[in-house]
Amino acid sequence: MTAPFMRRGLIALSALVLTACGNRSASPSSIAGAAGVPGYLAGATAYTLPAKASLAKPQAVAVMAHAYAANSDGTDLPVLSTPPVAIPAHGALVLVQVLTQSPATLQSVQDNQGNVYSPIGSMQTYSDQKAGTALFVGRDVRGGAGQTWSLVKAPGHASDEASLYVVVLSGASDIGAWGFSNSSPYGLSTPLQTTAAGSIVVSFWGPADYSSSARDPYNPYFAPAGWTLGGQNDNGYDQCSGAYAWVRTTAAHAVLDPEWSSKKSVKANGSMWLVEVRR
Repeated sequence: MTAPFMRRGLIALSALVLTACGNRSASPSSIAGAAGVPGYLAGATAYTLPAKASLAKPQAVAVMAHAYAANSDGTDLPVLSTPPVAIPAHGALVLVQVLTQSPATLQSVQDNQGNVYSPIGSMQTYSDQKAGTALFVGRDVRGGAGQTWSLVKAPGHASDEASLYVVVLSGASDIGAWGFSNSSPYGLSTPLQTTAAGSIVVSFWGPADYSSSARDPYNPYFAPAGWTLGGQNDNGYDQCSGAYAWVRTTAAHAVLDPEWSSKKSVKANGSMWLVEVRR
């Protein structure tokens, strides 16, 4: 697949996802690497809720923006950063998930405003226990019009493949229930039960995807039924591929067991984080 084709695909995906979501801005981008293959793929989207919706439920949790970035194996990129995106000036809760070539790849997660991101759980492994996966949360995050997030790689790992995925929420008090699995191809090994009504639950999926090939590299991913797909990068360019999506729950103690899917099969040891964000 050529870089221009992938660029058009990302733009089309952003347009599809954002239909009926109010005003928005999207900025998918790619940078050519060796032999014309993108060494870096990224996208960012900001939402503006309709005025009536904003005034009617000011206390509701809402996804205000999301962004992702990924670099291919062998691309010398010591710091992997998302494109800039507009987020609230203060008070946001931000989830940042990272996938890395190995657990040793990650040195830190940071943004350009000096906010602190705390781990949810600990660094985990997936994909035959060779790759690393971790989830972070930032509370009462300071933001602005040009917010970016970065995955800083450890010395000696600048050319490792890696990806990061960011979801920004307003109206949130904190996280609630969360779960992780690395023993299932498309979901959690144990369903998640929410702790409050009106929460948003976010799923970060990192498949153990070895489907990449010169003949047919593209392996699209599909969000669970009823979930809003944020963004994705496939394994067509030897990247830590992944995708993220979210759903709103109406009642407390809802049991969620979402299942992703893909065009081509993946191995049964992917990374799956599921986290509840409470209002």
